[in-house]
Amino acid sequence: MKLSPVVDELIRVFEVAKAEGKDSARFSVSQAISTLAVLYEKARNAVEFRAEHLVRRAAIERILKRRILINGGAKNIAENLVTELLWAKYVDSSLIDEGKVVEIQQIINRYLVLKHEITTAQLSWNSILGVASSEIDEAIIPAKRREGLVNFFYLAIRPKITLEIDPQILNMLSYIAAERAYAQSDDALISFHLLKMILPNWTQTTAQGVQQEVGTVVQTLRLIEANLRSPTVDALYRYARRKTPPFLLLRDFFFDVGDQAHSFLDDPEKLEAKLAEIANRRYHETGTKVRRAVVRSFIYIFLTKMLFAFALEAPYDVYIARKLSYLPLGINMLFPPILLFLVAGLFRVPGTDNTQRLIARIKKILYDFDSLKNEKDVFTPKQAEKRPILTAVFSVAYLATFGITFGMIHTVLGLLQFNIASQIIFVFFVALVSFFAYRIRQSAKEYEMVEQQGVLEPVADFFFLPVLAAGNLLSRGIAKLNLFIFLFDFILEAPLKVIFEVAEEWIRFIRIKKEEII
Repeated sequence: MKLSPVVDELIRVFEVAKAEGKDSARFSVSQAISTLAVLYEKARNAVEFRAEHLVRRAAIERILKRRILINGGAKNIAENLVTELLWAKYVDSSLIDEGKVVEIQQIINRYLVLKHEITTAQLSWNSILGVASSEIDEAIIPAKRREGLVNFFYLAIRPKITLEIDPQILNMLSYIAAERAYAQSDDALISFHLLKMILPNWTQTTAQGVQQEVGTVVQTLRLIEANLRSPTVDALYRYARRKTPPFLLLRDFFFDVGDQAHSFLDDPEKLEAKLAEIANRRYHETGTKVRRAVVRSFIYIFLTKMLFAFALEAPYDVYIARKLSYLPLGINMLFPPILLFLVAGLFRVPGTDNTQRLIARIKKILYDFDSLKNEKDVFTPKQAEKRPILTAVFSVAYLATFGITFGMIHTVLGLLQFNIASQIIFVFFVALVSFFAYRIRQSAKEYEMVEQQGVLEPVADFFFLPVLAAGNLLSRGIAKLNLFIFLFDFILEAPLKVIFEVAEEWIRFIRIKKEEII
């Protein structure tokens, strides 16, 4: 069967030979130091909730920020950065040699020049660091296949999105939505990808040539930042998210078969069997994924929020209420983790009918890609003006549910003799835990073509939405007040990494002396 040129182009990306590991690596690190560094990174990552595939990029940004702050424009920042990545096992030593360190240092030099040429009013240093860390990450481990898949998904949904705005802006907004929905990229990674698209020569620019490009780069990054914050992106993201299930299975298929894709695409029956096999494997892996996400969420909430909250409740009980209430304290300690495990853990694995719908949709995408643009499931922005009276009534009813839901919680907690501090903490944790549990459940449904709802589920959702909304607000706002991140990044990390460096040099010195004796 004839494939669309778009599909052929995606296949070519996966047919490119894998980069071979280097025979000899210049850099090696002590296993003892590496073990300690890995433990530290696990503890550090536990206090900041982030998608697993973004952890390395975030670590590069964090290390880069500290190294530049301490060393300024030193020429060995890249070497120190690479050493820390090897310690923590973020990258394999086979990927690093002298040439790679030089390449990374050139990237750092380019962004340092950019930092010195602009003011914070033009662009924040944190934004530049995010883009720099993304470029370094992909310089170490190229992401050609991932980019090919995102572009493929973007080309599939873009013709269905029509808005009366500048076409170039619409392209950018659509791409941002595609990256967030399909690849779950953060803003730093999206900014770097858009910068490469708009200014394709940027990654080849030398540090000396940056001065001529400063104005264009700043203008481009500010345009990207403005579009990342656009309200339209949220609506586009929700639309794109509904289209991801078949593309996610297609992603798994291409990574599974690699450069053998054509042998499956030329035989539809063989393709169907392979897709069914991969889908069933993903369904069974969902349980493990959910359990891991539940544990990570609980650790994150406990470390970053629970200790802070109980530091408020205990003094209130002792110094203001002058009575320690064991029942409210026990409920506040036990109820949130139990709720998280129950809400996130009770999910159903998709069945055979879902697999058949996925396969049918994938065959449509692969063998009739050009017809996708003629389908009727186009993006339509909310148009409240169509039924303004009903919209107003529903909005008032939705606001009323906040009062009803939290009023019921207040009444029940009052009967259980919760004081005002205990009630605030209870609502605080129930909202946060509910929000994280909801996110976990959504991730567990990523391969579902059609979400199945029970008869009473819409009613339950209506009254549960205020709790989720509060959890979303708390998660975003309080993330900025994460005391543990401050503790790790500004108090522990710098001296700890200095100790690691001294220990590394000592081990290397002893090894050399031992070799001299032999």
